Amino acid sequence: MATLLPADFDLTLLPTSEQRVCKAFLLGLDASWFVVPSVPIVVDGTDCEIDVVLVSPHRGVIAVEVKGGVISIEKGRWIQNGYPLSKSPTQQITKAKHNLMKRLRSTGVELEGMFVCHAVALPDVGSVPPGGLGPDTPAETVFAKPQLEFPTVAVNGLLREHGPIPPERIARLLAALRPDIALEGDEGQVLQWAGKQLDAETRVHLANVCGLDKNHRVLVTGGAGTGKTMLVIDWAKRAIRRGERTAVVCFNKPIADQLQRSLAGTDAMVGTYHDIAVRLLEPHGFRVGASPTPEYWLNVPTDALAFHTERIGTPFDTIIVDEGQDIYPQWFESLERLLDPRGPRNLLVVADPAQAIYVRPWTPPADMMELPMVYNLRNCGAIAKLVQRLGGPAPLPSAPYGDAVVHRYAGGHKEVRKRVRDAVHELSQTYGIPFSQIAVLTTHTNLRDALLDGQIEGCPLVRWADRSEDSVLCETVHRTKGLERTAVILVDMSGEPDKVLLYVGVSRAVSVLRLVGPQALAHAVGVPAAPSAPGPK
Repeated sequence: MATLLPADFDLTLLPTSEQRVCKAFLLGLDASWFVVPSVPIVVDGTDCEIDVVLVSPHRGVIAVEVKGGVISIEKGRWIQNGYPLSKSPTQQITKAKHNLMKRLRSTGVELEGMFVCHAVALPDVGSVPPGGLGPDTPAETVFAKPQLEFPTVAVNGLLREHGPIPPERIARLLAALRPDIALEGDEGQVLQWAGKQLDAETRVHLANVCGLDKNHRVLVTGGAGTGKTMLVIDWAKRAIRRGERTAVVCFNKPIADQLQRSLAGTDAMVGTYHDIAVRLLEPHGFRVGASPTPEYWLNVPTDALAFHTERIGTPFDTIIVDEGQDIYPQWFESLERLLDPRGPRNLLVVADPAQAIYVRPWTPPADMMELPMVYNLRNCGAIAKLVQRLGGPAPLPSAPYGDAVVHRYAGGHKEVRKRVRDAVHELSQTYGIPFSQIAVLTTHTNLRDALLDGQIEGCPLVRWADRSEDSVLCETVHRTKGLERTAVILVDMSGEPDKVLLYVGVSRAVSVLRLVGPQALAHAVGVPAAPSAPGPK
């Protein structure tokens, strides 16, 4: 029987088709195989997942794309349950495999002598023609029902046996696939904290608040990492199951991308406030002006929604708002006008007033039932205690302490670049954290731009839109609100750091946090300051 990694992964969280495929591999492959579900991967600047990765020291690596339901191919176009797919499963998994190999190289995984291939699993398809399913999908790369009943035969037809890969290389490969799989040895101990265990804790704490959507106007407040976005996704799925026309609204694009992935395949309208406003207005002739200013975005789409109220009508029964502290009062008013008076008129909002860096002071909509969420379910203990000192929620009592927060002194931009380079090298080469799971966050735009101006050797920094498996995200704290990464390098060079920005920035780190800046930064967050004259590197 194969081994599931992470060991505590809850397969019931997966779609039914992926559950069946994982169980088939676990039961049908021998003990030399590891089955790793839901591997996050960045493809063409978009956060995606490889459904399953199979790893064997004797056979190699198979990246598997799962497509459940009724599958057909018409004129070369793949159709799933009656809906055409924008890309074939083979195209999807081939691109994901190539980006996975970029990740493995960036984390120092030695690929020589290791076979890496791809397959498509179709658990509801009875048979595959001998000629396969098209020129890019030969029969041996397709695991339909017969192959999933006897997966050992199927993988033997896809991979030939090679010399065994040493255990330390396999351990490093597995750690690169999922940051919550521990490496052997002291350097990997911080990553033994399984994110899925935290997700389990999150579900326990959310159980009491998910049902609050029976009320029509609900405000849930909570600090960074308390599970607010998970609650938004759960509320949206519940509303969709009830047949309600649902909109899910947030402020910034990265959070909107995350919500769209989680609610893909549903009828919900998901996006930033401005995205949704423009989508509703465009059929009535509205077009965004040339070179729109912040003042334009503050009022013009909102005024246009009011002007076109009768034409737009009331298209929603339920509106759910994530990161509500970034939504202006007039935006809330325009959203409420979109609720159908004949329906439940649900307005469900989650917010962290301590993260209100755009709307100060922030005022929630009137007449809301309010409930606080009190535990930090995201950060390991060392980071969670720092977050709490900056005004965040209490650490989860069961969270492991993890890696100590480290400050690295930098007195100028040249030193900042060196410290960031050294931190990225440590995180990727010593800890084995993929580049795509490392973020360099700055509290000011000019500092981000200075870091991006010219390549730093061994440290490929990119903006959000250009992120990939072989690059490290470098953005402002403002841009990454609501997101998380396994490791964060927070850079602040101000003499008097803004503690709200520090709170938002440090709380993005799940397992590892490095601080780069003058001693004032260390003092502001309450960690030991590095000497002002570090030794040569």
